[in-house]
Amino acid sequence: MNKSQSEYDHMTLIERRITYLSGARLRETDKKRSAMERQDAIRRGHQATAGWDSVSQIRKWREAR
Repeated sequence: MNKSQSEYDHMTLIERRITYLSGARLRETDKKRSAMERQDAIRRGHQATAGWDSVSQIRKWREAR
């Protein structure tokens, strides 16, 4: 194999690795964004109860341990 073919193969390999890594990062970002959107949709569908104080409830649960 000549040197130019070897360099080309090496560049192709590097290009594939970069494409794979950047694609993996984009998929992670897409999954996170999708999860956040889903959580927001769930929150919109369940309005907070009047008079509910989650901080006080959590404090009670922690103290009860």
